[in-house]
Amino acid sequence: MRVVGIVAEYNPLHNGHIYHMEESKKQAGSEFCVVAMSGNFVQRGEPACTDKFTRAEWAVMGGADIVAEIPTVCAVSSAERFAEGAVKTLAATGVVTDLAFGVETDDLNALYHLADLLDREPANFRVYLNYHLKQGKSFPRAQYDALKDLDVPDEQLAILQQPNNILAVEYLKSLRRFAPEIRPLPIRRIGNRYNSTVLTGTLSSATAIREALLNGDESVYDTMPMSVAAAMRFDEQFPVTFERFAPMLLYRLRSMTLEELAALPDVGEGFEQVLYRAVRQATDLNSLLEAIKSKRYTLARCKRILVSALLHIPAGLSDALVESSENLYLHVLGLKRIGRGLLSAMASRAEAPVILRNSDLQNCSELARASLSIDALSTDLYGYALAREMHRDAQSAITI
Repeated sequence: MRVVGIVAEYNPLHNGHIYHMEESKKQAGSEFCVVAMSGNFVQRGEPACTDKFTRAEWAVMGGADIVAEIPTVCAVSSAERFAEGAVKTLAATGVVTDLAFGVETDDLNALYHLADLLDREPANFRVYLNYHLKQGKSFPRAQYDALKDLDVPDEQLAILQQPNNILAVEYLKSLRRFAPEIRPLPIRRIGNRYNSTVLTGTLSSATAIREALLNGDESVYDTMPMSVAAAMRFDEQFPVTFERFAPMLLYRLRSMTLEELAALPDVGEGFEQVLYRAVRQATDLNSLLEAIKSKRYTLARCKRILVSALLHIPAGLSDALVESSENLYLHVLGLKRIGRGLLSAMASRAEAPVILRNSDLQNCSELARASLSIDALSTDLYGYALAREMHRDAQSAITI
């Protein structure tokens, strides 16, 4: 039995995702699909446009048989840690045989070559990398320039300039380390570019779709399945934006000491000082982000740090989760009725506790329970942000 695994965020689910799911099953020769999905917060360091249970329901309606949550501490981390958390989640199911991922190039040999290169770190790579980091460059840019200094051919470097390819390389690295038995399956991306902000018909990027939703462009609904379009159009809760979390986030940051800020994931080089000063002057989220972002600390990295503060994520927890299989868990967010047989197979083969109800938590390690508590906190705060916004809208509608 072949079971294809997919790593996703579905933020929101759109026609390109449906194509990817169908093509993945077809190329894998699989009847079943297991999705590892980000929870309420996504890798770009923002709340998802809808809650994780709604997005898991969309995924099941779109063709997924089981949707499992990527631990929040990995989902709001770097591309490398995100990929590791997702791959280990899929591998822990014990049933996934193939990993399908979207790419701008489907040259698997070229992707493997880059993965091997970054994994083995040839002589002087670290020297060049550290040099470029000291110039204030972001890690992806410093990594690219270090490879260029090593005379890596331009055609290979060009592969690393595409977001999906970058994640693909990280998936291959993670498969080599943690799940060499799972077959990689690159699926060439169709439609416009990943970061394109312009709608291009029924196949558009998630970035363009989110922009159009915020701008009230009604043509955006043609880019999504009907159930998703209906929720986006008629449910006043959605799409959720980061601004809804601003009051609680600013409060949380202002209540933290310098030592606590320094202990957040991905904080270093005195960035805690920058954040400590900026949050005492900022009156909204945008002014805070403008004050702290830089070439070294990109906007996405800054947002991930803010989310880590909001959710009380300690540095090192994501490392502990991926380094030891004892700390893994499989929190099932969605399940297709006809996929119950697959769930039974997963329950008997899984290398981690399958979480369907609260009583299943007793089978988890202490670190897994710590991670699950952060997942739960993200749900609580997400629900609070939704309720607060709905209350505000109701109040504004009252007339006397």
